[in-house]
Amino acid sequence: MRWVFIGAGNMASSLIGGLINGGAQASSVSVIDPNTDACNRVIERFGIQSASSFADLFAASSDDTIGLVIAVKPHIVEAVCRDFADAFGKLDDSTQKRLAPLFISVAAGVRASSMQAWLPAGTAIVRCMPNTPALLGLGITGLFATPECSEQHRSQASALLDTAGVTLWVDEEAKLDAVTAVSGSGPAYFFYLMEHMSAAAQALGLDAEAAETFAIETAFGAASMARTRELPPGTLRENVTSKGGTTAAALQVFDEQGTPSIVQKAMQAAHDRAVELGDQLAPQ
Repeated sequence: MRWVFIGAGNMASSLIGGLINGGAQASSVSVIDPNTDACNRVIERFGIQSASSFADLFAASSDDTIGLVIAVKPHIVEAVCRDFADAFGKLDDSTQKRLAPLFISVAAGVRASSMQAWLPAGTAIVRCMPNTPALLGLGITGLFATPECSEQHRSQASALLDTAGVTLWVDEEAKLDAVTAVSGSGPAYFFYLMEHMSAAAQALGLDAEAAETFAIETAFGAASMARTRELPPGTLRENVTSKGGTTAAALQVFDEQGTPSIVQKAMQAAHDRAVELGDQLAPQ
């Protein structure tokens, strides 16, 4: 398997690092990015190869399969797909069959159905929705495979994204909009809560550094307890909440202020915006 990354930003760097640390040979990984500085940083860091164009990439490849990872800004995806389709279409049938490309997209908002309109017919596509903790190997990624994907394709995509954290497959592409609402945008929700817990702690008398440390470490500890899956979050909350105690007093305010409804409405807004962006980026 030869991996080719279109884009050399943070997410691409994280996945490239995961591949190399997982035993992939640097010679089997390439990057294409018009941003020379970003491209050079990734090449120097991981010792991988670069390619100036798809045509050069095809000429240099002798592997049975190419995995192309689209890690560019959403508005650039169409141009990338069309450039690939143009270069791929100039190859003879035997070379096309040998390369058998698998497209894996981590570009937010661009639907696999849109990419199908821009790529050669029958191209296998896996669309992924990772989140920023993937940069630390602590992310979670939702994945969707088009019908053209084989079990091997799915396994290859999982192997790549597993290097960034947990992976979960969904059976309908529309469900990735829900994944976006809960995990794609989700880290910001927790940062937001930590930010305001820290500010409240300062108002109660703690200095800024101590307030931030208490908020961050509390979030980390709580998430770690929930991550064991020994008890569901609701039960963990109940176990911390003594009747008539301090936690109960705080949670009563959350309930009185309609926090459950606020969370639902916020996630619905994120979901609806994801749908809207997908519509805007779709072929007209």
